[in-house]
Amino acid sequence: VVIPLPSNIGIERCVVWGIADLVLQEITLREGQANDALHGIRVNLADKAVLFCTTVWSAKSQARSTRAWAWVHLVDRILHLNVQIYSKCCSQLIHLGTDDLLAKFRPLVKADLKATTVVADPNARGQRNSTLAWFWSIDVEGDSTSNDWMNECMLIAYLPVHILC
Repeated sequence: VVIPLPSNIGIERCVVWGIADLVLQEITLREGQANDALHGIRVNLADKAVLFCTTVWSAKSQARSTRAWAWVHLVDRILHLNVQIYSKCCSQLIHLGTDDLLAKFRPLVKADLKATTVVADPNARGQRNSTLAWFWSIDVEGDSTSNDWMNECMLIAYLPVHILC
């Protein structure tokens, strides 16, 4: 079932029908939905990285390994759902003609969705040349300034090594 939103109807029809103000409301809705999906993607990738570091790699038996991988697959399914939501938001923003927002909300590629231990432990050995995907540095509606968790991540990522030691 297709919901009759301006991105599905077309901007021209909305103007003809006198509901052009709904276009701006849908843009705001899609921007918020994309921000929420990006936040979910970041949380899911961080959860996946932590699960690998704490559960999968330390599993000593077949039962624990199977259970750990089941958790990883559960997080992966939730991650896939958030990626689908984000991709749908981006495609609807294209239909709405919001080029300024599309500069902020770039398309996701498979390499962006790779769980790395840089998220779980940025100071680990061998992480010097590792880079994170673009959405880790985006400021989603000021969450990096008002969130203690993001502040700590940014502090650890950008402080020189001699200060931390």
